[in-house]
Amino acid sequence: MKSTLEYFEEISKIPRCSYEAEKMQEFLVLEAKKLHYDVEIDSFGNILCKKGKPKICLQSHYDMVCLGDAPNIELVKENNILKTKNSTLGADNGIGVSIMLYCMQKYNDLECLFTSDEEVGLIGATNLKLRIDAPNILNLDGEDEKEIYTGCAGGTDMQALLELEYESLPLEAKVYKAQVIGLRGGHSGIDIDKNIASSAKVISKFLSKFDCDLIELSAGERRNSIAKGATAIFTSEDIIESDDDHVVVERVQNIYSKKIKNSNKIIDSLHAFSQGVRSWNKEYGIPDNSANIGIVETKDDMAKIIISLRFMDDLRGDELSSETEAFFKVCGFSTAILSSHGAWTPNVGDFSNRVKNTISKYVPNAEFKAIHAGLECGILISTQKEEKEAISIGPIIRSPHSIREECDLDSVERIRSAVEEIISL
Repeated sequence: MKSTLEYFEEISKIPRCSYEAEKMQEFLVLEAKKLHYDVEIDSFGNILCKKGKPKICLQSHYDMVCLGDAPNIELVKENNILKTKNSTLGADNGIGVSIMLYCMQKYNDLECLFTSDEEVGLIGATNLKLRIDAPNILNLDGEDEKEIYTGCAGGTDMQALLELEYESLPLEAKVYKAQVIGLRGGHSGIDIDKNIASSAKVISKFLSKFDCDLIELSAGERRNSIAKGATAIFTSEDIIESDDDHVVVERVQNIYSKKIKNSNKIIDSLHAFSQGVRSWNKEYGIPDNSANIGIVETKDDMAKIIISLRFMDDLRGDELSSETEAFFKVCGFSTAILSSHGAWTPNVGDFSNRVKNTISKYVPNAEFKAIHAGLECGILISTQKEEKEAISIGPIIRSPHSIREECDLDSVERIRSAVEEIISL
């Protein structure tokens, strides 16, 4: 029998970046069939595995955020903390997947749902076409063993586009390269209140100090991450010096033939945008609404900015989307919604209380919480005709969506033990 860690080590060798997780899907299907589960797959890549008469459906997503060297993951274990050399770890949500696979080896009355492309807008869950038999869903995408999630933020990913206007750049023009380095990065939901600098904001603040025209601009790595790196190629007759330790600037050879005439619209809109927590939810002790610039790029004659909005109430989410659209339209951009999902309103029922009582045996002082990040529970419930109760738990995972991601293996064992007892209730 494979342990949870052995399963995680195995799936860490399989590419599973969002939109590119076909090999992971194949592995899960083959493994489930090997363990004598009935397997269904829908057109969005969701995988439902059933055996016997399950009272509970375990659920995790099998894609991951890939940063750094990922999907080439080199695991490092230090003092029972699992991390990597230079990539996201994929413990979000690979540890949940591994706990499920471990349990599938042992139990004959169990249902397991592996969803696709969660990290790019909860796509799999939103489009689920499979019928869950069990009355209760236990999501394993939590990231703090002391927090039992009964609700989560909704989210909207928005795109702002600006058609670029160019003018010729003389050969004798002075050209500079500015790079943002040394920022932490992080998750655009659970880290948004930690005062982590965004490279999109840092680079726009720097550029706004000078009379300059952009040639190229890029910032950010993933739409649901706080932007960590940024690079600007620009021309200016000003004396360009950096007074920010995170901005490195150098003069470079002019190999460019044109510059962006309407650069100020890009720089000013990024600089003026209110990044971070917009309001605080006193009831849950977490952000109520937030906004994050995920990706910025000038490419194919178009400037593109992707913004991630999160909200604990759908009405406030609509207002936040409307305000963000209005902001970028005033700045000259057109906007479009890329994806959107509603908030999961906290709800505690009998199953939730049973889960809390069980978790508390392994993790004292565990409490019901809501989280300012996207979980699939509320969406999954809405896809089913029969009434379901869902709750989310998970081990300690620090700094997900960044190359600093790490996982506490002692916590993994505590959560795995609790899950086994919950299955047996």
